[in-house]
Amino acid sequence: MPVMDEFREEREALKNGTLKQKFNYFLDYYKWYVVVAVLILIFAGSLIYQTVTRKERGIYCVLLNAYGTEQSDEYPLLFGEYAGIDPDTYDIIFDNSMFLNSSDISSYDENTVAATQKLMVLIAARELDTLTASESTINSYAYNDTFYDLSALLTKEQYEKYEPYFYYMDRAVLREMEETEVGSDDYVSIPDYPSPRNPESMEEPVPVGIYLDEAPGIKEHYLFTDETVIVTVLANTEHTENAVKYIDFLFQ
Repeated sequence: MPVMDEFREEREALKNGTLKQKFNYFLDYYKWYVVVAVLILIFAGSLIYQTVTRKERGIYCVLLNAYGTEQSDEYPLLFGEYAGIDPDTYDIIFDNSMFLNSSDISSYDENTVAATQKLMVLIAARELDTLTASESTINSYAYNDTFYDLSALLTKEQYEKYEPYFYYMDRAVLREMEETEVGSDDYVSIPDYPSPRNPESMEEPVPVGIYLDEAPGIKEHYLFTDETVIVTVLANTEHTENAVKYIDFLFQ
C-alpha cells in the first residue's frame, strides 16, 4: 500500500479513535519535536534570566595566598558601604581562592599553575581591578608592565599619604629586560629586581603598589601566608575610581 494511502487511513481511524489512541499517536509522531522545543524554551528562558538579572561588576579584587577569617564574608559589604556601591546592583568580589608558590611563581606545582592561569585570564579579560600579593609575586608582574602608575592615579593628597608605603619598580630595568631577547647570551646580564622600597637606588622609579604594613583592617578578615603583602591596581582596570576607593578603605 502506498505510504500516502496508509497515512490517510491512519488519520481516518484516528478521528474515531479513543483519547488514549490519539495521545499515543501524538507521542509516536511528535514526541521528539516537543522535547526539542521544550529544551529550546528552557535554554532561552535561562539565557534571558541571566541577562536580565546579571549585575555589573563594581570591583574585583584578588587576594593571593589568603585564608578568610570568620569575618571575611562581611568584608565586601563593608567596602560597598564605604564606597557607596549597592551590592544588589553591583558585584563586589574579593577572591581569595588562589594559592601559589610566592617564592617562585614559575613553579609547576598544581596550585601555582592553576592560580597563574586564572590570573592570566582575568588580566587579559580586563576583569581584575586590584591584586594583593607578596613582594616576590608583585615583582614578577610589575616587570611585565601589569600595574597602574600610582602617581597618575592618586590625588596629590593621597600620593603624599601613601608615599611612605610605596612599592617601586624601575622602568629602566623593565626597558632593559624588554630589549634583551630571552634565551640570548646576554640574558644572564639582566640585573636582579632592585629593592622596591628604595627608589633612590633606581634610575627611573615608578610607584605601582602600596605595602599594607599599616593597614591592619584587612588582616582582621584575611590571613595571608606571606608576611609582607602589597596592593596594586591593574593597568587595564575599567574601575579606577572604585580601585582608589579600595586603597582608601584599606587605610581608613
